[in-house]
This record gives sequence, C-alpha cells and structure tokens, in this order.
Amino acid sequence: MQADGSGFTPLLNNILSLGMITSWLPGDQKGLLGTLTIFLMGWLLEMGRNAYTWFSERWRFQYSLTAEFSEGDPAFDWILAFLSKQQAWRNSWNFKISAKTLQRKNGVEASQICKGHKSENAEYVPTYQNPQLFRWEGYWIEISKTLSSSSYNYQEDRSISSSTFYLTVYTRDVSVVSSLVEQARMEYMEMSQPHVIIHTSNRSYIPFYWNECKRKPRRSLESVILEEGVLDSLVFDAREFLGMEEWYQTTGIPYRRGYLLYGPPGSGKTSTVYALAGELELEIYSLSLASSSMDDSLLAAAVGCIPKRSIFLLEDIDCAFSRIDESNSTNSTRMYGMTPKCNVTLSGLLNVLDGVASQEGVLFFATTNHVEDLDNALIRPGRIDKKVRYHHAVQAQAAALYKRFYPISHCAPESASEDVSDEEKTVRIDDLAARFSQSIPDKTFTAAELQGFLLTCKFQPEKAVREVKDWADNTMKERLELEAKKTAKQEKVQAERDKEEIEKLRSTLVKMNGSTGLSRRIEKSSGKQDARGEAKPSPEQSCSGSGLSGNGLDTWTIAEPDAHK
Repeated sequence: MQADGSGFTPLLNNILSLGMITSWLPGDQKGLLGTLTIFLMGWLLEMGRNAYTWFSERWRFQYSLTAEFSEGDPAFDWILAFLSKQQAWRNSWNFKISAKTLQRKNGVEASQICKGHKSENAEYVPTYQNPQLFRWEGYWIEISKTLSSSSYNYQEDRSISSSTFYLTVYTRDVSVVSSLVEQARMEYMEMSQPHVIIHTSNRSYIPFYWNECKRKPRRSLESVILEEGVLDSLVFDAREFLGMEEWYQTTGIPYRRGYLLYGPPGSGKTSTVYALAGELELEIYSLSLASSSMDDSLLAAAVGCIPKRSIFLLEDIDCAFSRIDESNSTNSTRMYGMTPKCNVTLSGLLNVLDGVASQEGVLFFATTNHVEDLDNALIRPGRIDKKVRYHHAVQAQAAALYKRFYPISHCAPESASEDVSDEEKTVRIDDLAARFSQSIPDKTFTAAELQGFLLTCKFQPEKAVREVKDWADNTMKERLELEAKKTAKQEKVQAERDKEEIEKLRSTLVKMNGSTGLSRRIEKSSGKQDARGEAKPSPEQSCSGSGLSGNGLDTWTIAEPDAHK
C-alpha cells in the first residue's frame, strides 16, 4: 500500500471523504468523529429494523386463520362437498362442464345455476380460479385454489398436476376452523349416504394418492342371495370389529381385520363387499395388483393413504400371483416367453397386511377363484382372519333369487286375473319359485348364471318356469363341450412343448457326441498297434457297453410324443 503526496493512504482518504456528510450534523461534529457518528447511527437503525421484524413475526396481530387442503386427502373431498352445500360458487362464473358419469366430480346441477333449466346429461363443476368470499355462521370465509407444478407421467405420456384449496377464516378462534371441518365431514357423509363410494387411482408414481372416485347406488343386503347365515355373520363380525378399537389397543392386538372370499366366478363375492360397504357406510379403496406399474413401494404408499373405517379391496388376488407362480417363475414362465403377472412380491404384500407398513382400522377384503393356489403365508390367521367359501347356488338360493326377480309390485303371474289380491299373487309366486328351484340341479349353476337366464324372462314368471329346464340342459351341454375343447387345446399345447423339448435335447446330444466321435477318429488314424505290436481295440470294442457306436456317436432312444394324446 502506497501513500500519496500528502502522506495519507487511499483507504484513509475514502474514510475522511465521508466527512462531508458530517456537515449535516449539528454543532462541530465534523471529520473523523462525525463519520463514526454516522456509522453508529446506521448500526442503531439496522438493529432497530431487525428488532421490529423479530417482534412483528412473533407478536403480530392475527386477523385470520388459513387451512390447506391437498388433493388426494379425504379432507379435500369434504371441503368440496361443503362448498357445494354452501353455494360458494354463486359469485363465480368459471365452470367446467362434463358429461354425467359414475365418476364423482362434486358438480352443481343445472337447475341451481339457472332456475327452470334442468339437464340430466351435463354436470357443472366450479373451477374456483378466482378467490371467492362467502359467509358462514357469522364469519367471513375466503376460498382460493392453486395448481401445483406439473409432474410428468412417463408411462401414460402426459403431465399431471394436483390442486390445493386454501380456506381463510377471518377470525382468531381456532375452534371455528375445527367446527367448519367437522361440519364439512358430516355433510360429505350425508351426501354420500345414498351411494357406495369407490376410490381407485391411475397414478403410477410416488407421491401416490387416490385420484379417482366413483359412486354407485347402495345395494341392500337382501339383494345378495347367499346361503343362509353367511351374510349375517359377515355383517356382525365387521360391525363388532369397528366398535372395538379401544379393546384392541388395550390388549395390544393390531387393530385390523382380514377377510378372504373364495369360490367360483359369479357366486357373489364382489357383490357381498359392495352390500357390506353400503350397510356399514364405509368407502371402498380398490387396487389392482396386476398393473404393470404397481410394485412394492407404490403398494405401500397406496395403503398408507387409506383412512380408518374403510374397506381395502383386492379382487382376484390369485390372478396377480400365486404359489404356483412363485415356484415356476424361473422356469416355465421364462421358458415360454411369458411375462410375470405382477411386480408386487409376496413379501411386499405381506408387509402392507401386517408389517410395519400396515394400516390400522381398515377392513381388508381379498377375493379369489382358486384358494388352493394361494401361498399359505398369505392366508394364515392374523392376515386373513375369516374365510368365507362361496358355492354354486343351491335350490333355496334359486327360489330366493326367483322371488327377488318377480315382486308382486312390479309383475304378476300371467294366469292371474286383475282382481286377484296381493296375498293370492304371493302364494302363486311362491309356488312358481318352488317349481323353478326344483328344475335346477343343486350346486350346478352360479347366481350370476341364474340371473342371466331370468333377465331373458323379465315380467314373465311363468315363462321362466317353463323354459328353465331346457336352459339348464343346454347350458350343461355347452359347458361340457367347452371343457372338452379346453382339454384338447391344453393337450395340444403340451404336446408341442414336449416336442420342442425333445428337439432341444436331441440337438444338444448330437453336438456333444459329435466332438467325441471326432477325437476317436483321430485316435483310429494313428494306428491300431501299440508300442509292443499288439493290436489296439477298435472303437467298437473299446466302447462296448458304453452306449457308443462305431461312428463315434452315442446311440440314444428318445421316445417321441404320442400323437394321439
């Protein structure tokens, strides 16, 4: 550092040049003392500003409370139902119009938007693009909506974004927000009561949430025709479980319950789950393990998003994987170029059922057509607590289904006159139901098959009785023909596979024995006498009893597949 002609360094000159600011100071505070005074004043101002910021962040006046609701969480649906009930969309003119489907969109009826106009085909869904202000229970509430940054789904080749609602209540009382959320939940349950809510998801990545929701009309327990006592025992067991959470916690038993419904297709397994959900007012969360994007981590994330007092349903679990698939996954599946059924491992499924990733307070239901194919570890007690076997319909079920199909309020026997009383009609229907059930072999047809036949005789109960015998005979004949064709096809495929295996084995043996024959021909060309002049044994002699012929090739007898099998 060099000094200038006056003997001061440049840094000192810069400091002293600030002395001009001291001319603004009162009195004789100039020069270096004035500069230090300015530094001290700036430091005090900065400390005051920081102190104000610190105190304002901790003791600022709170005139509102804000709650956040993210899409995928059950509370998100509660708020949408609450906004529809409070008509918060009244001041909004932005709607998304979509056709009415089973998909729940929390839309608004056309008659609510425009009086006198009624549309049964369209649904108007408020977008809430702009903040909306409305009044509830004497409090002003503002609702606003934001879209999160889009994430790209490479499997579906599209961008997906999620929504978030911000509910601002202009009050300092936190209990008001709590009361609002509870009322929103109650209104959601009231709106959902006539329906069974079914949640599914098409998200194939984490973070996972159930982004699709369907609603179906509730199905009464009487509409599910099962053997006597089966449905009542299920309802009693599930209701008892839902009311014993405190007992489970006291005894230290994990608060979960698993059910396995197994039997032939069309016997009523899935209908039982729907009817049970409607009776207990529970929502269903259904997942397909056969999806190519489903793996252990995604399954754990999906189960973790299921709320308490819900039903977790895995249909046709034997189609995803079974004990046979696990044992043959390294041979037959790969041998014939077949891809594995499921990316979820048995260990991953067991972990979400009763491992550290399991969810408590949930009723787990699994359905299968072939219980014998399931691994014993999957269906042991603790994971599956109750097994219900479904059979083909017995005659009592057939009669009950017939009565269910022909109530006297909708139809009457063709032979009954108009002035016949309801009691006489009931007696006639009971007699026809008995004749109908006696014409059907016991435990031969499923309830779905009987229902399919009765649909061809709607409002014609006597016609159903007349034609059921021929229908049963024709159905049995078709079933036997299909079984014969299926058996013949399986035998043909197996014969082709056996033939391919034999050809591969023959080709391998030829290659192996070809190299052995070459070495023996070289040895033969070197001479047949050894050093003592004795004749060497020929290849035929040396290979006697070894299965080798004179041409150096093994002689094997390979049985060809029987063409008649």
